[in-house]
Amino acid sequence: GSVKMNERNHEEELLQPYRVMVSARFVVTSLLASMLLAYSVGSAARLLLLPHETTHDKLLSLRDRPGYYEGYARPLPALTVKEGKKQPKTRYTGRNFDSTMSVSNSAWLNTERDANNLGGGDARQCHENKHGEQECSNDEQDEVEEEEEDDEDEEDVPNPSGEHLMVDFKHVSAEFLNSEHRLAQAMVDLVNEADLTLLSYHCHGLTPAGVSCVGVLLQGYVSFHTWPVEGVITFDLCVGGNTPIISAVPTIQQLFGVPRTATMPNEAMARPEIRWAHKLRGFRFHPDDTSIFSGTDLGNYIVGDMSAIYKKEIASIETDFQRIDIYDTIEKEEEYGMHLKSLANDGSYFSRHSLSFRPDRIVLLDGWLQSSLKDELAYHEALVHPALFAHEAPKRVAIIGGGEAATLREVLKHNTVEEAVMIEIDEKMTLASRDYLPEWSDCSDFGAAWCVEDPRSTMYYEDALAWFMDRYSDINATKAEPLDIVIMDALDPESDIPFAKMLYSNDAVMQAFFDSLSKDGLLVMQLGESPSSKAAAEANTAAKNRAATTDLLTRVGFESIHTYEESHCGFQAPWMFVVAFKSYKTRERWYSNTAKIEIEIAGRRVKTNSGENPFKYFDGPTMVSYQVPPKAMEIVYCRQVPIPKECEAGEYTYDLEAPNFSIDSFEVKMSGGGENAGRGVFAKVDIPRDAYLSAETSCHQVHFMPPTLELIEDMNNETFAEINSRIVAVEAYMHGYGCTSRSFGEREVFVDSGALTFVNHGCNGTYNIGQETDFDESTVNLDALPDIVSGKNGAKYSPMIERHLFHSPVNALRDIKAGEEIFDNYLAFTSEEESWKQDVTDLRELCTGAPGDVTNYERTRTN
Repeated sequence: GSVKMNERNHEEELLQPYRVMVSARFVVTSLLASMLLAYSVGSAARLLLLPHETTHDKLLSLRDRPGYYEGYARPLPALTVKEGKKQPKTRYTGRNFDSTMSVSNSAWLNTERDANNLGGGDARQCHENKHGEQECSNDEQDEVEEEEEDDEDEEDVPNPSGEHLMVDFKHVSAEFLNSEHRLAQAMVDLVNEADLTLLSYHCHGLTPAGVSCVGVLLQGYVSFHTWPVEGVITFDLCVGGNTPIISAVPTIQQLFGVPRTATMPNEAMARPEIRWAHKLRGFRFHPDDTSIFSGTDLGNYIVGDMSAIYKKEIASIETDFQRIDIYDTIEKEEEYGMHLKSLANDGSYFSRHSLSFRPDRIVLLDGWLQSSLKDELAYHEALVHPALFAHEAPKRVAIIGGGEAATLREVLKHNTVEEAVMIEIDEKMTLASRDYLPEWSDCSDFGAAWCVEDPRSTMYYEDALAWFMDRYSDINATKAEPLDIVIMDALDPESDIPFAKMLYSNDAVMQAFFDSLSKDGLLVMQLGESPSSKAAAEANTAAKNRAATTDLLTRVGFESIHTYEESHCGFQAPWMFVVAFKSYKTRERWYSNTAKIEIEIAGRRVKTNSGENPFKYFDGPTMVSYQVPPKAMEIVYCRQVPIPKECEAGEYTYDLEAPNFSIDSFEVKMSGGGENAGRGVFAKVDIPRDAYLSAETSCHQVHFMPPTLELIEDMNNETFAEINSRIVAVEAYMHGYGCTSRSFGEREVFVDSGALTFVNHGCNGTYNIGQETDFDESTVNLDALPDIVSGKNGAKYSPMIERHLFHSPVNALRDIKAGEEIFDNYLAFTSEEESWKQDVTDLRELCTGAPGDVTNYERTRTN
C-alpha cells in the first residue's frame, strides 16, 4: 500500500506547473540581442534586395516635413486688373469634389478694393444652382459694366482661333515644384508679364508630392502639373485671338526653371532643361487673319517641333520687306550632351573643339528656311561654283538677293573676279547677317573681315529687277558694262507671292538678265525643292512657276539650259538649281572631267591667310555629280502633255519590246557602192523595222572629247614632226570612221568600236538605219545647218536628252533583208556650222565615186 501511495504522490508532483527561475539581467540582455539581430538581418536584406535610396527618394515624403502646411495660413497671390484694362464681366460656375480633406487653394479676379478679401472670402455673391454647381458674380461690378455698355459700342467678336504654347522642364527644384504658393505666384507673374488677363485659378496639392494648377484666362487658360521627385513640370498656355504668346518662352523659363540646390558638398546638379512647342489653334476664316507660323517651316519644324532637345530664339526682326527669324537648335539628346561637355573648358576633346558641337543656327525669312550654319556651305557652293567654273574667266558677277552675303563670299573666292555686284533690297537683312550670322559673310581668311566691305564688292540696296531694267533693258540705248555671271539667290519660284511671280515669269525682266550677259555669259538660279519621281508634270502643280521659268529662259534666247540638285543643303528634300548658257558652245566646260576641274580649282582659288583651300565642299567629283540631271526631273519632264518626242520609247532610251540583233547577225566585206567605197557592213539575217543593231557593242565607243581634239590639232605641226605620221593616222581614223557631235558644246568625235564602224553613207536617201531625217546630201540646203544635226537637238531644255547624251541606240528605219548592205546618213553626224557646206560637198563627191578619207589614207600608206 505504501508503494502505491508513493507512486500517486510522484504523479501528483509531475502534474505540478514547471517553473524556471531566470535573472532580470538575462531577460534584458536577451531582448536587446533579439532586437539587434532583427535590425541586422533587416538592414542586410535591404542592402541586398532593395535598390539604394537616393537623394530624390527622400523627396517622396515632402509633405511630412515639419512646417510644410504652414504656408496654407497665407492666401494665394491676389489677382487684380492691370492698369489700363477693364475688369471683364464674367460668371463663375464650378463643381468640386468634397474639398474638406483635400489640399487645395483658389483665387478669383477682384477689384483692388476686394483683393484683401481673398484670405477669408471675396466680394462675389455665390450660390449653388439646381445642378449642384457653384455660381458666383459680382453684382456691384455687373452694374458698373451695364452702365458702360450703354456708352460703348459692342466689340467685334474675335475669330475662333488662337495660339498654344507647350513647355516641359526637367531638373527643376523639387521644393519649388511642391509649393502651391510659389507656383501660383509664378503663374500670376507670367500672366502680368505677358499682358494677359487671369480671371481665376486654383491649385491642388497632391499626396505624397506634386501640384496641379489651372488658371482661367480671358479667352484661354494656363495650366501645369509637377512631379517634384523627378524634377519635372509640364506647362500649357493657350490664348485665343491674335495675342502672340511665343515671346513668353523666356519669361516661362525664368519663372518656372528654378534650379535644384545641392544636398551634399560638391554634388553636381544638372541645370534645368526646357523643351517647348508652339501650335496654332482654332480656325482662321478671314484672309487677313494669317500667321507667320501657319504652314511655314518656322511653324512646322522650328517652333512647332516638341522633339527638339534645344532651341532658342536669337533674333526676330521685322523689316520693311520681310520678317527675319534666327534660331539656335539641337535635335538629338546625344548632341546636346556633347554641346554641354564642350562648354566645360576642362581640356577635353569636346571643349578643345567646341565649335564642332555648338547648336545649329537657322535663318528663316517670312517663316521659310533659307539656310543653316551646318549646311549653308553646301548650298551656297552648289549655287555659285558650278556656274563660275563653267566660265573660262569670270570677271564681273552680279548677285540678285543673297542678303546673308554668303553668295558674295563664295564669288570672292575666285581670283579672276574683279567686281562682285550685290543687289539686295533689304539692307536690314544684310546687317542682321553681319550681327547674328557672322560665318555667312566672313571673308577674313582672304579679304575683308566682312565680305560686304571687300574692295571687289559693290553693294546696291535697291530693287534688283529695277536695277537690271534701268541698265540693260531694250528701252535704254546705252547699256551698262556686260556681266559674265548673274546669280539669282532670291525667292523660290514656288513662293506664292506677287514678287516671286514677277521675278520668274516676266519676259522683260528675264530679257534684261539675258542682255546683261557677255557672249559667253551664264545665269544661275535656285529653283526650290526638287521634285520626287511620283510628282505630276510641274505645269499642273505648285511648282508651275518653275516650269514657267525654264520656258521663259528658252524664249529670251538662252541656247542651253541644265538642271542639277544638291542634297546636303539642310532642307527637307534635295534642292534644285538651273544654269542657263547664253552660248551653246560654253557648255563644253560644264562637262569637264574630274582632273580638269581639280586643275581649274588649283589655279582659280584665292590665296588664304590660313593656307587652306577656300572651297570647303566643292571639288572635281562634286562637279561631276552635277553634270547629269536627277532621274526624277526626267520622269516629271516626260509627264507633260503632249509628251515630248524625245521621251518616246526608242528615241533616247531602249524600247524593251524591240528585238536586238547581235553582232553575229552582220558581216564586213567590200561595199557595193563602188570601187572607192571601201568596206561595208551587210545583214546576214532579216532585220525588221525598229530592231536594234548590236546594242551590246554599240555602247562601247571611242570618244574624242573637245579638249582631246584640240590637243591633237595642236600637235599636228613641225614641233611634233617625229610623231606627225601617227597623228595623221589618228585623224584619218577619227574622220574616216567617226561622227562629229556638239552634244557637249564644242566639237567632239565618236567612233564605234565594233563592226558597225564600217557602215557607209547611204547616198540619195538610201540609208536604212540611224536617225530619221527629211533630207539627204542631194536635197539639203548648203547655207543652213538643220537644228537636228547641230548637236542642239532642237531642245534647249530637256532633262531627258541631258541624261542620255553618252549613248543612244541604233535601230533599223525599215525592214532589212538578209544580204542587204547597211547604210546610215552621214549628215546626221555633221554638227559644225563652219564646215557644213564643205561636209555636204564632200558627201556629194563620195556619192559620185570619189574616195573617202580612209581610202586615201590607206592608199598613201601603200604607196
